[in-house]
Amino acid sequence: MKKESETLELKKSLAQLKEGIISLSSMLNKHHKGCVIFGINDDGKVCGIDIGKKTINDITHEIQNSLKPLPLKVDINPFVEAEKKLIKVEVEGDDTPYSAYGRYYIRINDSDITMDSNQLQKFFEDKQETYLKWEQTETEYGVEDVNEEILIDCIRTANEKGRMDYVYRNTKEALNKLGLLTENDKLNNAGLYLFGNNKPLTIKEACFPTDSRTEFGEIKLFSGNIFECIRESIYYIQNHISYKSRIVGIQREEEPEIPLRAIREIVVNSFAHCSYARVGDYNQYTIYKSSVRIYNPGSIIMGLDPINFASGKVGSKIRNLLIASTLYKYGYIDAFGTGFDRTFTLCSQKNVNYKYYEDDFGFTFVFKRNKDFLNDKINDK
Repeated sequence: MKKESETLELKKSLAQLKEGIISLSSMLNKHHKGCVIFGINDDGKVCGIDIGKKTINDITHEIQNSLKPLPLKVDINPFVEAEKKLIKVEVEGDDTPYSAYGRYYIRINDSDITMDSNQLQKFFEDKQETYLKWEQTETEYGVEDVNEEILIDCIRTANEKGRMDYVYRNTKEALNKLGLLTENDKLNNAGLYLFGNNKPLTIKEACFPTDSRTEFGEIKLFSGNIFECIRESIYYIQNHISYKSRIVGIQREEEPEIPLRAIREIVVNSFAHCSYARVGDYNQYTIYKSSVRIYNPGSIIMGLDPINFASGKVGSKIRNLLIASTLYKYGYIDAFGTGFDRTFTLCSQKNVNYKYYEDDFGFTFVFKRNKDFLNDKINDK
């Protein structure tokens, strides 16, 4: 006879699906896995349930709509016990904290308890430590696997901006100054992704002639380190938006439909706050007829609205401290937590509409395009 525990919940019927999903979220938050069986009373007695053609789909959709973020593993399997039909739902995931129907729960024995603000804050603090642990994890690559040209440029620029006081001597010393080398003289993950010459990161770029992906368009993948991918992303977007030309004196000036500084801020933000440990997902830069969309895996830290950072209500929350620190030294980030404020201000000054949202997988920023602009593209990088 089955008994409920911190990783197992029993439900008599699918009428208790909402309660079952709440249990899944609380078990994920406590143990990173959980199981709910429908068709068994909480005392362990098998009673069975009716399973129709749409039952599995209905459960799937309810989980997708209500359990945030969606766990990496969601298995829904019907089975038979004591000649009665049951359904087992199993989940696994490390992207805590998980919410169910907009609230956060923690599993205590066989009960689902609503988290208080202190518990929730601790979850996000622990999560920050997890990201730092990933950045500091040693790789198999050494100083010989670094793009030294980019590293030298980074150090030189950081000195010019007054953000470092260090004269470049060699790769090993420079990487140590940036905290990107382990005690075994191997690159950590942050160092590999920032300066690796073995193309550690892949991004996806696309341009469609309409607002639908169903129309034939350009789709390509680009691989490189973070610095190479930032430059490629900015270049790709600026060469696929429109410009207006005007004569000022004897000079011809071109004005982009979207401020290039705003594009740069959001592109850099997408790399600074990306969840690099998430396998099978890419930073994506997509141009449609009426919008430019910039996506990165991983949500905003603590689920906060970017307006809170822009207004100064909340201080900067950094997912990747080592990566963001290096981007700051280089000048890609002027001050932590100010990128959204600059973007909102630039868009307001140029009457550019925008929106942003999170889904189960990451964060998307959307610039609305100005259809009054002529399609006069800059051909220079």
